[in-house]
Order: sequence, then C-alpha cells, then structure tokens
Amino acid sequence: MLDKIKNPSSIMRPAPFWSWNDKLDPDECRRQIKEMAEEGWGSFFMHSRVGLVTPYLSKEWFDLCNICAEEAEKYGMFAWLYDEDKWPSGFAGGLVPQNPEFRAKELILLKKDQITENDTVLKEYENKGATYYICKRIEPLGNKWFNFAAYTDLMSRDAIKYFLETTHEQYKKYCGDKFGKSIPGCFTDEPCYLFYGHDGQYRTPWSDCLPSFFEKMHGYKIEDQVEKLFFDVENYKKIRFDYYKACTALFKESFTKQYYDWCTANNLKYVGHYMAEDSCWYQTQWVGDVMSQYEYMSWPGTDKLCRHIEQNVTNKQASTVADQLNKERAFSEVFGCQGGQVSFFERKWVGDWQTVLGINFVNHHLSLYSMRGERKRDYPANLFYQQPWWKEEKYLSDYFARICAFGAEGKRDVSVLLFQPLTTVWCNYSPMHMDTSNFDTSCLLEKSFDIPFATAAKRFMDEKLDYHFGNEEIMSKYAKVSGDRIVINDYSYSVVFVPPIENMTSSTYELFKEFSQNGGKLIFTEGLPTMIDGEEAEISFDNYQIGMDLNDSIKMAKDAYTPDIKIEDRALFFQKREDCNCPEIWCHAREVEGSKRYFLANTNEKRIIDAKITIDTDKPVAVLDTFDGSLYKAKSNVMECTFAKAGSLLIVVGDEAKEATELCPPVIGSGVCFADLSGELPVATINNFETKVLDKNVLLLNEIKLSMNGEVYEGPICGSWFTLFYEAPDGCPYIAQYSFDSAIEIENCFLAMEVAENNDEILFNGVPVKPLKKYGEMGAFSPEKSWLDVNFTKVPLPKIKIGTNTITITGKKINNITGPGFHDKIHVPIEEYHPTEVEEAYIVGDFSLLKVSDGKFVIVNKQEPDHKNITDSGYPFYIGKVSLKSWFEADKLVGKKYYIKLMDAYKSSAEVIVNGKKCGVGIFDNDMIDITEAMKMGHNDVEIIFATTLVNCFGPNRNYLIKDMKGISPGLFISMDMFHNSYELFQYGIGSYSVWEI
Repeated sequence: MLDKIKNPSSIMRPAPFWSWNDKLDPDECRRQIKEMAEEGWGSFFMHSRVGLVTPYLSKEWFDLCNICAEEAEKYGMFAWLYDEDKWPSGFAGGLVPQNPEFRAKELILLKKDQITENDTVLKEYENKGATYYICKRIEPLGNKWFNFAAYTDLMSRDAIKYFLETTHEQYKKYCGDKFGKSIPGCFTDEPCYLFYGHDGQYRTPWSDCLPSFFEKMHGYKIEDQVEKLFFDVENYKKIRFDYYKACTALFKESFTKQYYDWCTANNLKYVGHYMAEDSCWYQTQWVGDVMSQYEYMSWPGTDKLCRHIEQNVTNKQASTVADQLNKERAFSEVFGCQGGQVSFFERKWVGDWQTVLGINFVNHHLSLYSMRGERKRDYPANLFYQQPWWKEEKYLSDYFARICAFGAEGKRDVSVLLFQPLTTVWCNYSPMHMDTSNFDTSCLLEKSFDIPFATAAKRFMDEKLDYHFGNEEIMSKYAKVSGDRIVINDYSYSVVFVPPIENMTSSTYELFKEFSQNGGKLIFTEGLPTMIDGEEAEISFDNYQIGMDLNDSIKMAKDAYTPDIKIEDRALFFQKREDCNCPEIWCHAREVEGSKRYFLANTNEKRIIDAKITIDTDKPVAVLDTFDGSLYKAKSNVMECTFAKAGSLLIVVGDEAKEATELCPPVIGSGVCFADLSGELPVATINNFETKVLDKNVLLLNEIKLSMNGEVYEGPICGSWFTLFYEAPDGCPYIAQYSFDSAIEIENCFLAMEVAENNDEILFNGVPVKPLKKYGEMGAFSPEKSWLDVNFTKVPLPKIKIGTNTITITGKKINNITGPGFHDKIHVPIEEYHPTEVEEAYIVGDFSLLKVSDGKFVIVNKQEPDHKNITDSGYPFYIGKVSLKSWFEADKLVGKKYYIKLMDAYKSSAEVIVNGKKCGVGIFDNDMIDITEAMKMGHNDVEIIFATTLVNCFGPNRNYLIKDMKGISPGLFISMDMFHNSYELFQYGIGSYSVWEI
C-alpha cells in the first residue's frame, strides 16, 4: 500500500524550470536531459529566460520542443510547456500588444501636467483644493521588459483568445501529437489584471470590457464612481467591493477560464501561479482573488522565493483549493533567489515546510542551459550540472519525490475553516495607501487584517490544529451546511475561525448563520463584522463566540478541537511551559484507505529538538524513512526522538504499518534519531585528516580595464556591464585587459572565458593564445574544451611568470542583453549570430592563492588546505570536491549499529567511504551516516569527500551585506552602493567526525 511513496513515479519527482537562455543546440539539450534523468528529476519546464537567442515561437523553437519531448520520453520523463518569453504571461513575447486594443489599460490618477497622449480623461475631481484627473491609460509600446512592447489587457477575452492563438495553437500545430503524453501540460507565470508600475503614480485595473461587465453585474455605471477607487469619500467601501469583485470575475472569465478550457479541450494540464499571491492587500492590487482563479487550474500553484519560510498563507491558499475542489496536486515554483550558496539542507528545510502546508509538486527554480553573461545572475541559485555537488542531487530528488507522493495520496485530516478577510481588504484598498507620506494609512490594511490572518495561519500550525482557508467565492459555489458542519465536497469543518474583519458577503453570512443555528463552532476575533457586500448591516448569529484578541480566539479553537497527535518539546516541557506541544514541529496528517499518515517537520533550521510524540491510537504504528523508502516497526504509539535541524519524520498508523518487519533503527536518514545520546560518549572523535583537493583551483579576475565606444572604464567589472558594454551598439570594438600576480612560475594552467572563441584576439603577456573551440562552435558540452559550462571555453596558457601577468582581449560586442534580466530579439539570422561577453575571467590550475590585501590574491605553490576551512587556506574561489582521509580503531564489535556523525560541516554534500565501501552521502545538517556494514575490528580507513558550491566564484561576492540577505536578485550583482574591496566568502570544510556505537 505504501509503494507509491517507497518507489515514486516520474510525475512525483522534481521538475526544474529549465532555462532556455541562449542559442540552443539539440545535442546539448539531449545531454542536459540525460543529466536530469540520471539525477532523479521526473520532468522539466521548457522556459524562455533572459538571454534567449533561438527565436521564440519560431520553427527552430518548436523543433527543439519536439526533440526534448522525445528525449524525455526515452527516460520516462515529461516535457512541460511554458507559455511566455520570460513573464508575466499573456503578451506572447510582444506579439499580442501590437494591437492597441489588446494592450494593458489602467485607471490612473494624474495632475494636469502629467497627462500624456496615452491618457483619456474619464473624470475631473477636486479633493482638498487640488484638481485631479482620473484617466484611462493605454500602455504604450517600448517597455524593455516586454521586449520593447507592452503588457496585455488580461480582462479582454479577445486579447486572450489572440494570445492562445499566437502561442498555444502554435504548440498544438507543431507538438500536438504529444499533448497529454510526453507533454502533460502548460505553465502560466504571474498573469495579472494590473501590472503595477513603480513610478509613484496611483493606478487601478481597467479594461474597455469592464464598464459593461460591471453594469451588468451591479446595475450601475462604474465610470460615475471612479474617484471612490482612490479617495475615501461617501460610500467608497461599497464601490470598491463591487469594483474588485467585477475585476476578479472578468479576469477569471477572460483569462483563467478561457485558458483552462483550451488546455482541457487539448488534453493539457493548466498549471502555474498568479502574480502577488502573498497577501490580501497584494492580491487586490494585482489579481483580485487568487483562490478564486485556482478554481480553473488543473494544479493550483504558488511561487516560493528566497531563503525563508514566511509564506504560510501563499502555500495554504493553493493547497486549500486543491483539496476542496478535488484537484490532483498543489504546485510550487520554489528555491528562486536563495543564492548560489544554497545547500541541500536549506532546500530540504523549505521543501519539508511546503509539504506540511500541502504542496506536493516541486518545481525547482532554476536550472540554466547556459551561465554565459547575464544568465548566471538570473535569480540564483543555478541548480544544475555546473554545480560541484550535482552528482549527489539524486538523493534529494528521491526524498522530494517520496514526500510529494505522501502529499498526493488520500485525504487531509482537517477540521478547522480559517476565514480569509479578502473582501474586507477590497472594501478598504486604495492605491493612494501606498503613499509613503501617508504611512499610517498604508500600514492599516496589513496591520488590521493581513497580519492577524497570517498570524492565525501560523499559530494553528503551531498548535497542530490543521485547517483550510474559507474563501468567500469558493464557499459561495461549493459550501453547504450539513448538521453542525460546513461541507465543501469531501471536506467538512466543525470549527470556523474568523480573524478580524469588517465585511463578509451575503452568501457567507447566510452560510454561517445556518452553521451557527445547527450548533457549529463559530469563533470571531475582536467583534462581529459590520458590513455585508460593502454596506453597513446589522449582523447577528444564534450561536457564536468572540475572542478579545487573537490569542483569546485561538484558545477557544483549541478548546473546541483536540488533535489526535501531541508533540512535546522536552526542553519546553521541563521548563513547565504551557506551549510544550512543540510549536516548531508542524504536522500534516492524511487518511488513506483506513490508515493514517503523519508527516512531521522541524521548521526550525537552527535548533535540534528533543521530542516526545504521542498518537491517540491502538493500531499498529510504523516509521517510513523518506530518505531511502525503508519501513520500520515502531515500539508503540509513543516515540521519544530527536529531530535534527530541519529534520522530518513520516509515521504510518493502521494496516499499512503491518508491512514493517524490522524495528526502527537508531537513526533514519530524514533527520531523526531515536536513541538517547545525551549521556553517551562516541567510540572515537577524529579531527586530523589527510586533505586533498580533487579539482583544480581558481583565481577569479574581476577587475578590468575596458576601452570601447570612446570611453575607458577601470575598476570592478560589475560597474561596466550596464554602463558601457551592454549599452554599446552591436559591432562596437572593445579592448578588455585583466592582470594578476604570481609569486611562482607555473605551467599547465588555462584561462576560462565565456565564448572566448568569438573574440578577435586573446593575448597573454603579449603572446597570442587560442581557445579550444573554433569561432561559432556549438555542440554538446565537452570537458576537454569547456570548463563547468557549455559556454565557458578553455584557453591554454603558456608558462605564468613571476610578477604581473596580463590578458588582453580584442573583440566586437555582439549581445542581446538590454538590462538586468532583459533581452531583445536577435535581428540577424541565427546561424550568423556569434555573441561575445566582457565578463569576469578565471585562471584555473594546480596552485594555491595567498591573500595580500583586500580583494587581491596572488598565485603561490600548491598546498593542501585546512580541512576546517578551505576558503581561508588558499582556495577562496574553489569549485569542486575535497577528500579528507583518516582512520580510527575499533577494539570490539558488539552487534550494534555504528554511525559516523559529521561535525562543524560546511558543505553542500559529503560522501562517506569506510574501508573502501560507500556508506552514504550526507546532504543535511548534523548528518549521521550508517557505517555498520563496512566496519571491522581494528583499523578502519575513512574517506569523506565533500563538495562546495558556485557561490564564492560567481557571487555576488563583493557585496558587504550578501551573507545576511534572504533573497538574491540580478540587481545585487551590479549594486555599487554595497560594493567593497574585500570578498564576502562562504566557509567550506569539515571540522571533525565522531563514531557512535548505538
């Protein structure tokens, strides 16, 4: 019965955004798909990204889609479509907005001197002595982000029909025979009814289709009331409620449903996510109501950016609709912006947290076809073959596949409905609240409604009181009262919890009124709402409770419902804390054919938790190790164990648990120890190693003298990209000079430089040197010719001399990058397009580096680094693996289990080999690797091979705040405001290991 978790299918496996960001070569595409298959990925999304050269939606493009779908099928994988050239979806790379009727429109509040030729005045309005003009603006062409076009009016059915004809129908023409087979669906990315600008002007969504739609829905003309969308006057709350209800409905009808219907008719799944899902405030501004849109998605989705777990609402919105409307999966685009230093451990931490919240499809962001130029700065990390840890990726892929399979089977155990205060925010939202001069007002919506809502969402998970959100539009269509419960399809709720609100819809009011009359538990916070559908109303219920504040209301919910699992945090328990039901370990419980499964995750990535787990059951209990798929008997329904930082545990209760034949071992790979080691001592502790780097060292050259277009730039290369190089016209000659110092003469080094073969000449100390690739050479990645990446070409160097060495590059600028994250179409035949880059350069060889001043290193004789910190001992920019060899003595073997525990380990992965036998790979924090089968009496040889990441070499590494930032964007690579001479480098190394007999 547990086979789907033990041996998950391809569709359960991770699926990356595969960044199609260059001139694509069929052989290289095939090679990269093979890499994905070997490392356990089950799908990929063919995603146009910054730097694309192969013409979007050209025959070459569709040919490649077919080639990749066919290659995927060979490996039992799936090739997903992505519907846009970058994002947000809807402009078809710039084709749709060429028709002015299809361009995005908005209501914009202007002073007279701000009115442009693109504005039509709808109303003149005076407020506090100032005259304003409320205008309909048609977005002009010329926006860099939209390939010098504009965004699309997504409330126009005709515009979306044309978008589907331009994009989706073309995929159908060329690839339609694979729809529903090797091509299972299509991803939409961040569509929105208003693409909000950042120019300080106040705007709301608009469409030429809106006035008639609005009048039909509400019976009056919105054109007569537009000032109330901006100014808090008269009955503005009612107008705003009606307005955002109409905008949401028109957006859903024109874009979402039309899109969904097309995909359904053509045997494709419609997946992806909408813009600004994060809060009610943001949704109102960009899309109206995300959960309402999810009704017409095959797999509702979300976007999880940055290195934190602060988006509980976002994830619960998607999983709620997936559950309530019986959809197969809840989807997440995840790991974007986490930075080049991101580790397996951090990805597990975020992935576990999302699984607890109901996400069961992992869409990695981002895997780069090419790291050339601006591409490498595309919201890192790059999770692909260029990474030194890549060959260990399958361990995490298998783990994610298993927890996704857990989340996709059966039915979630939920009894609480947490009301979403979205329509209250609709009633109050004005774009003028964003005015920083009016800060108190701008924070009002968040403080009063969004923050309490998000706080409740977190607190309920802390208390093990699982819930779904109550979205008013979903409830109006699908909810009913049955006895003392509210029922939405297969789910019923005995407790309805309402955070602070002002408004509810009339349908919600009638639903809750019947629920309370039947004895349902209805809990309000701080008082009853005062409005229905945006208008003041008398509201009363027969049976309800009101909490004085959020804490009081949550206590009422706890009294109303007791979960069948309790998790004591032993540290808090012994402090006699009332909250010893371990708020940091969250639980996701599912019922499957008479059995029950509990996935527990330590959401604290910095704290080890000693826990006592009690499950209210008399049925058999087992533990499934999601790291390797093994199933073990539990001794009872009470378990005492230790969760590692971000550790997780899957418990199975019922008939499925009978499948287990062996007792649970002391340690399982997902990060839980069942042995009490607090009073024990290790058999041995080893902190001396024979250290050896397994790859060549790297000297990063990121100071440059660049001469082009009559200007000379000298300094850090990041200062030249968007001030000189990318701004210059194609064909502009340049001379780029780099220099570095060496304290020794050394041979057999090479220069690694992006598309070096396309330059006119490369001189090393005045002597011409030749790249190993020919001008314009394509083909699959070859380690003989390229370093790390398909476009990083090797240039063999003659002997490096003592003193200063210089590299001089002469070439002509050919490049389609127009800004950080922007690109333009190629305007010459693709076969004639041979791009150049002026980027950082890399000296690669068998040497060490000595720091001589801030930001400056010189080459010295090769020395093996300090195992505790290779970064600070000669390998500051090292990309690769390091071998640590040691040994220990075992004077007896007593039939117990033996483990190696890594300590002070700063790595992405660490393979443990004992007596020549591979025992396992540590990819989490505080790894304990089972070495029992390799142990022998007496002398035991141990080798630990750990991997670094790309971050120290590719940065951003001279930004003095980089280590504290939770999110990394392209702009941080060029931010001279935070630049300093010293490098901000991450430590890599392993301090010691201990051997445990348990």
